[in-house]
Amino acid sequence: MERPIPAEYLDVVHEQRDALWRLVDQARVAAKADDLASLRNTAEEIRLRIKQGDDQTIGNLEPHLDDIVAELDELYDASFPVNRPDDIADILDAPWPSAHRKALLAAFLGCDVRHRLLLGEVANRAIDAADAHLLRLLIFTPLGMLRRETVAQILDTLHRVGALDAAVVERAFTDDLYLGHAIMGRSPDAPSPPLACADAVRDHVDALTWRLVSAPAPADWADLPKAPVPRGLRFVRTALTWPGAEAVAYHLGAAELTGEESAALLDLLRDRPVEEQRRAFEWRLRAGDADVLLPLFGLERAAPLLRLIRAMPDDTVTRQDRAVLLAAIEEAGADGARHLLKLVPNELVSAVMGWNRAEVLKRVKHNALQGIAAFGMLPLAPDETVLDRYLALRESAKKGAKLGPNRRHSHAAAISVALDHLAQVAGARDASRLEWDCEARIATENPTEAEIGDYRIALRFDGADPAVTVSRAGKALKSVPAAVRSDPGYQELRKHQERLRGQARRMRTGLVERLVSTSATLAPDELARLRSLPAGAAMLPTLLWQDQAGVLDLLDQVDTTGPVTAVHPVELHERGVLAHWQAEIVRRRLRQPVKQAFRELYVLTPAEREAGDKSRRFAGQTVNGKVANQLLAGRGWFTHSQYDYHQATRAAGDGLIAALRCDFHGYFGMGDVLVGEVCFLADAHRGPGRYGAPGGSGNVGGTPVPLADVPPAVFSEVMRDLDLVVSVAGTDPESYLSPAQAASRAQVLAALISDLGLARVTVEGHSAVVRGTRATYRVHLTSGSIHVDPGGYLCVVPASFGAKAHRRLFLPFADEDRMTSIILSKVLLLAEDEKISDPSILAQLDSLTGKAAT
Repeated sequence: MERPIPAEYLDVVHEQRDALWRLVDQARVAAKADDLASLRNTAEEIRLRIKQGDDQTIGNLEPHLDDIVAELDELYDASFPVNRPDDIADILDAPWPSAHRKALLAAFLGCDVRHRLLLGEVANRAIDAADAHLLRLLIFTPLGMLRRETVAQILDTLHRVGALDAAVVERAFTDDLYLGHAIMGRSPDAPSPPLACADAVRDHVDALTWRLVSAPAPADWADLPKAPVPRGLRFVRTALTWPGAEAVAYHLGAAELTGEESAALLDLLRDRPVEEQRRAFEWRLRAGDADVLLPLFGLERAAPLLRLIRAMPDDTVTRQDRAVLLAAIEEAGADGARHLLKLVPNELVSAVMGWNRAEVLKRVKHNALQGIAAFGMLPLAPDETVLDRYLALRESAKKGAKLGPNRRHSHAAAISVALDHLAQVAGARDASRLEWDCEARIATENPTEAEIGDYRIALRFDGADPAVTVSRAGKALKSVPAAVRSDPGYQELRKHQERLRGQARRMRTGLVERLVSTSATLAPDELARLRSLPAGAAMLPTLLWQDQAGVLDLLDQVDTTGPVTAVHPVELHERGVLAHWQAEIVRRRLRQPVKQAFRELYVLTPAEREAGDKSRRFAGQTVNGKVANQLLAGRGWFTHSQYDYHQATRAAGDGLIAALRCDFHGYFGMGDVLVGEVCFLADAHRGPGRYGAPGGSGNVGGTPVPLADVPPAVFSEVMRDLDLVVSVAGTDPESYLSPAQAASRAQVLAALISDLGLARVTVEGHSAVVRGTRATYRVHLTSGSIHVDPGGYLCVVPASFGAKAHRRLFLPFADEDRMTSIILSKVLLLAEDEKISDPSILAQLDSLTGKAAT
């Protein structure tokens, strides 16, 4: 059953139709008199009337205007005939977008008339040729579509050739009230310097805005250009007495002022009511010069504090300097600071003094990012220690891990900022020292042994993993008696065990992973502090390091009296020692905490070198958006709207942003995503954090960097992220086989072959060839599929085959890599195929080889 159409909607439609028919009659008269100027004016009035009607109705007005549009099409086609269909200027030179003219434009552009008629290429050619006539037509024509940035370039070109006037500027800003963002270089996805035409355009926009707000009937917010802001004290004076919408007053009140105009505004407001002064203060906050009005409230000394508050971004959590804030608060005085915070509330500044402790604690419980940052800045309560605050932040970090992809990452960034703030409160040198000092206290300040009656319980370490042991009379017990389990001493040890496990997990997935992936350097005191922890003592010696003399070896073999750098495998590859160290790691049975020697490696291809600054290595792959979003977020990527220039970005090394283009509908994660090209942008405003940890990211602009100039380790890590996404989230797993993943498994297998003396196994390309006693097998090192020579396929389903690691398998890294374990277990099992006893496998082998297995 169809929903009834509301009566008020029909009333608006009828009202709009009546007004439009009157305009049609007006156009008929002008057409009969061959008054083309009046016809153009009437067409513009009709166009705006339809646009306003759309805003007033519930839905789209156009479906109710077929008869009116048909009449207008016939009238305007007759008055403005197209004489040369091959001339784009002739097609565009009409005030009404009739169906006939749309069809001609579509034919000229070589596209379907039902699709968007994009005029970008036409505009680019006109800009290159500085064709002022065609450029003006592109602004005034109601046909086709242009991007905002293209319109801005058209105005800039018209200014350069002396053809920019009020009419063309007003038409452009009537069509796009936010066009000023592109003129002033403030487009969200591509910030840049203002265009050369900016001042000239602003003069015309100021005149247009003043005409609108000075009219007898107050201008509506929907009619005003939104950017750039107007200039001049006359706009602020108008705002003070504005009778219409508050949004208009706010816009006018934030007009750009000169120094003399700001002083005049202060004099103007001195005798005004307090509420009016506060309104004007809010306007000037937006304009950025509210400190000029501080004398109105007796807050002259609070100007430095106000400037610090205004410098804090509203939508991003950033580190603040506590000492600088305290100095500004001291200069303002406690009462002055409190008064200022009533005018300009700021959670973090209030937290510096502890004035909002209860509110901040409540905000932390609700995972508010600014609240988390402020929590780190609160002075310690009388009964609170630094370790208490640190553990509370770690608990908040656990909650953040359960949030959505982008939100999870921004939560982690807020925790990082809060730790930095806490380090300042505690007087620590930096956040990393505070963090690992607290971790050391977790490891050393809690008991590791206890006696419960006749039982003795203790925490013992197997590498980085803490285990609780229970003994009685010196004999270790296999299980924990119920009486011990219920004892508070045992329960406290179990809590401490979980803390140490969490510590090891944070060190492996956080610190150690960052050390390896970014080739980060540790100073001697940092290294000593980390090695004092059980997890650090177990993990760091298994990694490869390079000392200040260039010696590359395990930790105990390099000079640790100076800085040491975690080695990225790209360094091993460039030195030609990768295979050597892979064999050594396996021979010594070293289980590295993360993939280092056997890390997937990605180097520039010849095609990428020729391409310059874009890689299409993964372009054309389709992935599940939800899975891809989770994988990207876990590796520091932010995903963005389909309308942004790049749909996924992350900080990638010193001053670089990795930026990925994708194609999808709606939001990243709602459906399938088509992967596009990836590039690296130079971002002078961003650098790596401690231990190479990047800060937050957003959809930023920047200059593309040639791929050959990107540090090889940075390039490899970004490609590793995307390879993982395509491999795991791909909608058609069979269509994509990762060469890097196959190469990594081949390297592990080659090291195992050498170490175990597997004479029956060789690596050929992306396959392991196993010459068993029953057959010769080829195991694909990406998919794990098994082919039996000469042409059979061995399909094995039992969970016991490959799902459980083979007894002789040794993986030289702790990273979870189930597929590698499965594939290599298959290889090892087939290398001993005479020992296979599974009936289903034997039956297949019998069929494939044509002989019964004995």
